[in-house]
Amino acid sequence: MSDVVFIALAVLLGFAAGRQLRPLLVPYDIVIPRRLPIPELACGVLFGLATHTYSQSWRAIPVLVLVVTCVALAIVDFVKYRLPNALLFPGLVASVALIVVGEAIEGHGGRAAGVAVGALLYSAVLFVLYLVNPAGLGFGDVKLALLLGAFLGWVADGRLAAVQAVMLGLLIGSALGVVLGVGRLVAVRLGRRFLPDPLVQDGGAWHKTTFPFGPPLMVATIVIVMWPSTFVG
Repeated sequence: MSDVVFIALAVLLGFAAGRQLRPLLVPYDIVIPRRLPIPELACGVLFGLATHTYSQSWRAIPVLVLVVTCVALAIVDFVKYRLPNALLFPGLVASVALIVVGEAIEGHGGRAAGVAVGALLYSAVLFVLYLVNPAGLGFGDVKLALLLGAFLGWVADGRLAAVQAVMLGLLIGSALGVVLGVGRLVAVRLGRRFLPDPLVQDGGAWHKTTFPFGPPLMVATIVIVMWPSTFVG
């Protein structure tokens, strides 16, 4: 099968996966109108990018799991400021299991070690930040870092490279978070609702500095995973 056909099929599969995410969002009181194909487009585009990067290798499969998990989590975090365990941990367990088994079969133990280093390091760094400023960073972000760090450590291919990848992912994610926070602040000052704020009840004053930090971290990780040779060599 040619790569072009494979990518096209992946895009279609991504659209189907995005549609299947809609029922998973209902328990969190999130119903996206059919006229807004947000999960379908997000999954479709990212599935296509993943298969373009990893071609017909088995390594595309855990990346697709990452994409589906992050799209679902990002939507919930944007709307509810939550990163539910019911969405996070199945994706974490499934993707890490696929990576470890796949690399073990190919005899690449170093990559599996990078997964552990990346996951533990990223989570530890965010846990320290959470202890320093629990009002500015939720514990859900600490748990999310296990998933993101695992992938950053995996694509880095090596323990030292895993450390560098985690720091890079955190740096890019923080920069995107600053942009999101500034955009929200400006929008609120202009009297516009840039993002929903679940902390506000029925017309109350909006929290000008609150915004979900999970999506910027997820975007940063996905960018690095999609273009590993550019960011981690």
